[in-house]
Amino acid sequence: MTTKQKLDKFVEKEYKWIDREIRNNIAKNQMADYADDLLQEMIIQLYNMKEEKIEQLLDNGKLKWYVLSGAGMQLRSSTSPFYQRIRKHKMSAREFGLPGTDANIFEKIDDTEELSTECYYICMQREIENLHWYNKTLLQEYWIQGLHLEDLHQKYKISKAHLTKDLNAAILTIRENCEECDN
Repeated sequence: MTTKQKLDKFVEKEYKWIDREIRNNIAKNQMADYADDLLQEMIIQLYNMKEEKIEQLLDNGKLKWYVLSGAGMQLRSSTSPFYQRIRKHKMSAREFGLPGTDANIFEKIDDTEELSTECYYICMQREIENLHWYNKTLLQEYWIQGLHLEDLHQKYKISKAHLTKDLNAAILTIRENCEECDN
């Protein structure tokens, strides 16, 4: 049996298990939207590996471990091919706000529709109050008081990457919980 055939057999046998593990243990909660893309990225990586490496991992019974640990690294790294091709383009925040973003998270897709400002204001205030104190503080200082990412970085000594991730998560939570105002 060739290495490719062995890999085909492995993928066919373990695909559902790997999918479940990625969804339940790696790409969960806020990262759940990336599960399908992450699974496909890891399968592509498997098929692009050198045959010797595939044989070695199959013989040692470590191919599942390789796929899952690789998926975790791909998801967390901001320099990984997965981040560069997929995750970076799905992230969003306010326009000219966070580095690496290209969309205003509160921008409507169809800007000819009238936006209910009062509905958004009430909903946003409610959702901001429901946020964890850390996210609430960051959001109020960044979005409401207008501090820049660099200012927050200097004030709290938190990396810009973490600030970006936390602000995006808070804004996305508010956006999702205020969807009824789009109607």
